[in-house]
Amino acid sequence: MPRKKPAPKKPVKAPARPKAGKAAATNPKARRHLVLAGLGVALSAGVVVGASVGIPALGRMAADRIADSDNAVQIWLTPPSWMPADTFDALMDRAVAAYVQARGELGTAEALRVEPLRAVQEAMATSGWAADTPRVSRRRPTAAADASAGARRADVVIEMRWRQPVAVVRSGPFQSGSRQGLRDTAIDASAAVLPMSGPPETFQNLRVILNPSRLPQPAGPTDTNPPWPGQDVRDAIALLTLLLAQPYANQVAGIDLAEHGDGRRLLIVTTLGGRVVWGMPPGAPGFERGEVADDRKLANLQSLVQATGQLDGGQSRVEVHWPGTVLLGDQPRRAPGPR
Repeated sequence: MPRKKPAPKKPVKAPARPKAGKAAATNPKARRHLVLAGLGVALSAGVVVGASVGIPALGRMAADRIADSDNAVQIWLTPPSWMPADTFDALMDRAVAAYVQARGELGTAEALRVEPLRAVQEAMATSGWAADTPRVSRRRPTAAADASAGARRADVVIEMRWRQPVAVVRSGPFQSGSRQGLRDTAIDASAAVLPMSGPPETFQNLRVILNPSRLPQPAGPTDTNPPWPGQDVRDAIALLTLLLAQPYANQVAGIDLAEHGDGRRLLIVTTLGGRVVWGMPPGAPGFERGEVADDRKLANLQSLVQATGQLDGGQSRVEVHWPGTVLLGDQPRRAPGPR
């Protein structure tokens, strides 16, 4: 029997994408993504792949549909608030490609087969963004703009815990095919590289780590989370974690590792371009080098802010790690921001 042709799609105006660096979640239409139309069969509900507990997605998505079709499949995934729109779009394209390739020639058997779900799960697990095994399931939508169409459509829902970026590292290119010049690459709290990079100042909500001593060496194109080598980057993460809990965190632009080779010395980069010498990283035995304890360093920073209103006191270099007093340099700042 010949198959009934699907109803023609209604034209839909494409939503404007947020500018690079703006989170996908700021645009509600970025929370839904059309995958396939005209499959000719509804997917059965309740089929689940994966056992991890993810972030519930269905029900928090936009209820309206991108396209009007008798038979449609949609993949749903909630973007984290910090993720840029182009990064999220690339991740969704990855899920779509995995589903389309896996369904192959299954035809009407697709609704009863687990292969497409496993393919989407694998695509997300190897994307570099999943903190553990994603959960992928087929469900009927809880609400739809067209009830009759909704009864013939099921959703593929991805639930996953995200790896969270804590900073970007500014360095030369280290990945195959990367453009020449400095780039900011996101890393998580364990100093693992995340698949999010761009020119300097692309990710203005993340602090920057400058002058790393080494570069990552990915094992190949599928190595999406290579560790950033060297103790210096990990020391910078530890100091940022401490500083961002302080009342003057909005004056911290990043950490400069230019002097880390001299006793693991860390420099705080202020938003106005100055350098504040912190010394050895938090928790390290700085007293062996004559440095004051971490709480004394924090108190020195607080005193400097209270006295001058600025974390760097308006100078190009300030030292807060020695006993007795805060040492100010004799050179005013030359330019704002990290360099």
